[in-house]
Amino acid sequence: MTLPRLAIFARAPVLGAVKTRLAAAIGATAALEAHRQLLMATAARLAVGNGRFAPELWLAGPPGTMAAWECCMPLRQQPAGDLGRRMAAAFADGVTAVVGSDIPWLGARHVDAALARLEDSEVVLVPTVDGGYCLIALRAPCAGLFADIPWGSGQVLAATKAACRRSLAVLPPLWDVDDAADWRRWRNAGA
Repeated sequence: MTLPRLAIFARAPVLGAVKTRLAAAIGATAALEAHRQLLMATAARLAVGNGRFAPELWLAGPPGTMAAWECCMPLRQQPAGDLGRRMAAAFADGVTAVVGSDIPWLGARHVDAALARLEDSEVVLVPTVDGGYCLIALRAPCAGLFADIPWGSGQVLAATKAACRRSLAVLPPLWDVDDAADWRRWRNAGA
């Protein structure tokens, strides 16, 4: 039996190109280290065998940066374009779910729950408390779901729900690490 493919979307760990909102408070070098810690924690929680899915790490950034990343799952280069185009391309390639890499409590049980909900819903979302989402699962590709979304804003979830013309399940929200307050919250929680 073939497991559903899970794409873990992340930026390649490049100084000055990751966690820019966090970098404004803690500096680019510390933000790069924070990004690496979050990415490594996500890869560990969603590693092969931790759930009923086949994880892949999809990196955005210069192609040469992929070779430097050591990981225990297949590596893929995200295509060019905005986040919507990149996610649409992953689903067109056969991925069933996409998650971000900066959600401290997102684990295999969340992915498994979302995949299970695809039995009765065509689209499943796990929102973030800031108005976005950290997981999207689709029963079948739907490029239109990613068009004209204000990526990076607090309106992503609302715009995605408004664009959805399929049956939709929304699971309980999680929080992500975008700024210094989020980073302190994760560190204080024993990360």
